[in-house]
Parts: sequence; C-alpha cells; structure tokens
Amino acid sequence: MTIPAQSNVLTVHIPLRWGDMDAYGHINNVTLLQILEEARIAVFGAPPSSGKGSALALIPLFSELEEGIQALVAENHIKYRAQLEYRGEPVRIDVRLTAVTPATLTVTYEVFDPVTGTHCVSGSTVLAFYHSTHQRLTRLTRHQRELLAGYIG
Repeated sequence: MTIPAQSNVLTVHIPLRWGDMDAYGHINNVTLLQILEEARIAVFGAPPSSGKGSALALIPLFSELEEGIQALVAENHIKYRAQLEYRGEPVRIDVRLTAVTPATLTVTYEVFDPVTGTHCVSGSTVLAFYHSTHQRLTRLTRHQRELLAGYIG
C-alpha cells in the first residue's frame, strides 16, 4: 500500500482468487464489488468489532469510531470499462476520498489490470455512519472530518 507524495490517491493492491472468475473467464461483476470492499478495508482498517484492528490502515478511521457506530454502505456505483481477467498478481486500486459531510463519506475507486495496466473498473461508495444502539444516523466528530478532509481530492 502506498500514498503517492504528489497526490491524494491511496493505492492498494488486492489479490485475486481463482474462484473470483465466472463462466466467461473474467472476474465476476459482483466479485468486483467485494474487491472494492477489500480496498476500502485496506484504506480504513477493519472495524473494531472484527477483532482485527487497523494497524496497517492508511487512514485508521474505523478504529477511531466509538463503540456502536458502524460505517454502512448507503450507495454503490460501478462502471465496468474492460474485462478484468484472473492474474496471479494483485490488482491495483487507486482510492480517493471525494466528499465528506457530517454523516457520510464518499470513496471512489479505479481498478487496473496488474499485467496490462488497463483501466477496468471505476466505482464509488457512499458510507453513512450509523449508531446501532440509538438506531439512527450519527455524525462524524470534528477530528474525524478534519482527518478525512486532508485526503479529499
């Protein structure tokens, strides 16, 4: 995982599995949403409830959420630009934060074939922050918004 010095692009590499292929011989469209999820976890870390921690997270947002607050997917958008074939190498995903509101965060992704460099997928996710105990949306703290704002671009 790298953060290029010249930009706010967060680059992660996610391995493909043999079982990610569909009958057409390329990575399945639904599996690509799961790969974007893996990229999101690589950037923000696993939620505390997973027991995995976020020591390797590029932006350790999820570990900073108070108990009971969850980052839920409110929207997913995906555009398939080219087939992504199974490779023995991890795919490169460039992740950007494009919007932070008091209660949401928008994350965009660009997925590239690890062998040819072909731009295969563009996507975005809107995360909404939800307090499970109170059963309602909740706001990010000022500190969390400021942390994220530094990566907007």
